[in-house]
Amino acid sequence: MSHVEEVIALTAKNLCQDGANFTSYNLKGIGLKGITFIFADLSEAILDRSDLAQLNFSQAVLPKSSFKKAKINNVNFTSANLQETNFEGATINNCNFRNASLENSLLTGATFKGCDFRGANLSNSNLAKVKFQHCDLTFSRMMYVYANSMEISECRMNGINARGSDISFSKLTQVDLRGANLKYANLNSITMKRTKLSHANLTGAELKDAFCKGVEMEEVNLEGADLTYANMENTNLKSAFLLEANLHGTNFSEANLKDAYLIDANLSKAIIKNAILENTILE
Repeated sequence: MSHVEEVIALTAKNLCQDGANFTSYNLKGIGLKGITFIFADLSEAILDRSDLAQLNFSQAVLPKSSFKKAKINNVNFTSANLQETNFEGATINNCNFRNASLENSLLTGATFKGCDFRGANLSNSNLAKVKFQHCDLTFSRMMYVYANSMEISECRMNGINARGSDISFSKLTQVDLRGANLKYANLNSITMKRTKLSHANLTGAELKDAFCKGVEMEEVNLEGADLTYANMENTNLKSAFLLEANLHGTNFSEANLKDAYLIDANLSKAIIKNAILENTILE
């Protein structure tokens, strides 16, 4: 049963629905603008294919709700409970998810533009084929997410915790990942352009066949990482830590390996043509 007409009537009378209970409401296809739902309960509500603009869901309770293929613009989800929520295929512009909880959510194929995810928790979520454009994910948590084939452009991701996540086959352009935790992450066949990874922790990470040409990776920790046949041409790896890393066939042509530490690394078939090896520790 649809509850669209009921909610349209309620909001026509009062734009403030703070603390209201809309648990399990079917609001598929609804259009809402300028309503506040602060502390409201929309657990398991269905808002698929809805058109939402200038709403305030700050600190609202929305677990297991669904926004599948919705159009969401200028909506405030600050500190909202969005655990196990479905945003599959949604288009989301200029929204605030700061400190929101999105664990175990489904975001497959969604597009986020100009959104604020600072301090948000997206751990254990499915982000396959998600697009992030001009977003701020500083210090967000993305542990153990499945994020195969993502496209991230012009985003800030400083200090994120993406330990154990699968980000393989993704494309990153002009992304700031300085200080990020990517321990044991799967970055196989990733493409990074104009990206900054300095001071990041990639201990045990997989970067097989990764394209990292020209990436800033100063003082990065790649201990035990697998860079088999990765392209690291012209990459800044000054003072990088590559203890016991697998560098089989890795292309370091014209890379800066000054002061880098490569003790017990596998350098078989590695290419170091014109690389800077000043004070590099190889054995």
